[in-house]
Amino acid sequence: MNDDTRVALLIDADNLSGDVIEQAMQHLLKLYGSVHFRRAYSSPQKVTEHTDLFKRYAIRPMVNVPTGKNSTDIALAVDAIDLAICETPDVVVIASSDSDYAPLAQRLREKGCRVLGIGQAGKTGGEAPLAYDEFIDLAHRKAPPREMARPAPVTRSAPAPR
Repeated sequence: MNDDTRVALLIDADNLSGDVIEQAMQHLLKLYGSVHFRRAYSSPQKVTEHTDLFKRYAIRPMVNVPTGKNSTDIALAVDAIDLAICETPDVVVIASSDSDYAPLAQRLREKGCRVLGIGQAGKTGGEAPLAYDEFIDLAHRKAPPREMARPAPVTRSAPAPR
């Protein structure tokens, strides 16, 4: 753990269960000690569903009134690039099982960020995890006991560059 590491967590809350979001947050706090930027992109319905979770972890909801297919994904991607340019985090964490974020992960790496992906086990498909420096699948647990909630990571690293 490096206390100087600036971490940005961008959550596709339309795509992950509250349990997986909580596990991701706990995992990152354990790994880095703090998470500087905490944002969850979602519909108004998901914000309502996850209000207690967002308050508990001081995650800022970024409400997206859907204007079309992938509008939440695009809002997250635009914010990620803006953060990379203006705030220069060392690590950007994209919490989503959506494979559409692979080009974003590649571009963030080009901007000098280490890119960690966190998804929900069984939902992340294809080779999308290979676009990240590291990808962790967290298993969804139904109604975990509060004191027992710990991440169950399965790590897949990207192949070494040639």
